[in-house]
Amino acid sequence: MRAPWIIAAGLAAALLAAAPATAQEVITGQPLIGLSATDSQNGSTGNADEVSTAFRILVIGDALGGGLGAGLMRLVEGDAGYDVTLRYVEESGIARPEVYDWGETLPRLFDGNSFDAVVVLLGANDRQQIRSGDLRLAFGTADWATAYKAQTDRILDALTAGGAVVYWVSLPPMADPDYEKSMETVLALQKERVEAKGARFVDIRKAFLASDGSYTDQGPDDTGTVRKLRGRDGVSFFKQGNNRLAQLVLAAIKANAGAAPKSDLPATSEVLPKVQTAAIPRQVTTPPPPEIILPLFGQVALDGGEASFRPDSLAAMGMARAGPVAAGVVALQSMAPPGSAAEKLFVSGEMAPAPAGRVDDFSLPVQK
Repeated sequence: MRAPWIIAAGLAAALLAAAPATAQEVITGQPLIGLSATDSQNGSTGNADEVSTAFRILVIGDALGGGLGAGLMRLVEGDAGYDVTLRYVEESGIARPEVYDWGETLPRLFDGNSFDAVVVLLGANDRQQIRSGDLRLAFGTADWATAYKAQTDRILDALTAGGAVVYWVSLPPMADPDYEKSMETVLALQKERVEAKGARFVDIRKAFLASDGSYTDQGPDDTGTVRKLRGRDGVSFFKQGNNRLAQLVLAAIKANAGAAPKSDLPATSEVLPKVQTAAIPRQVTTPPPPEIILPLFGQVALDGGEASFRPDSLAAMGMARAGPVAAGVVALQSMAPPGSAAEKLFVSGEMAPAPAGRVDDFSLPVQK
């Protein structure tokens, strides 16, 4: 007997497979996992012939970059002053262009498209060898660092050639000490090359550290409420964490004199005046009420516990092909009419009861 969440996931995949191709599919030859745009773009890729007064932001990256982009889209939703386009590939990075080559993809993406700002979050997958001809350069060696900087420069050159202001976002702190040390190596090289190329480096790490500088999965979200922001894997972000990350990036864009448009959105300092200047406290005097996270397709017992099948948790569960499903779910959520059964299923995680007698009707028979 298939579990309800499997049935719902299959339904989502079927709906996506039946959907027609959109104008967003502008890059061929390499898969683009997770393509999205704000409603104000109506799904367009920003053709240069289109007249728009909005400040156009392109977000590119890996799985973390995809979460950041989704948070930024939520943050500016309903604000005509901004258009956000998201392009991300979960497994991509800088070290392995043979897996996905951003340096090759970006020129095609900018062809016929214009953006005011490009936000980049890459590197979480870069703790691995770099191939150089027949050689395999071990992570962290001097030769590896030289090759990594060269590949970073190649991406930065493609970004700056597009004419937009580049905002390169730092990797967030990681829970695992060894992984964090590796990411610090990657981060240092990225920062060096970004500043050397004249792009803007946005360091968000302090906002996700405890007061003593250690890793913490809690902190204030974009509303100032202290909540759990990071996933159990110590890498990913929950929805509220991505919103907070997006808030920091949008504040950096606004802080760039003359770059940001007039907008009804408050600056970060108006929402959380102390977050930018003080570390997040490790202990909260008055703990917030326990957060209830509803699963997307219900909950199913696996090994004595519960599993929430939400778009922002699929990658954390180690599902190698979760990207297309997660992106599809986001699309289904946006299309669900308010108050409909689809909204209950894809947004709230509430499954309508199965008709009596159907294969997935698990109710007990009425006792006579």
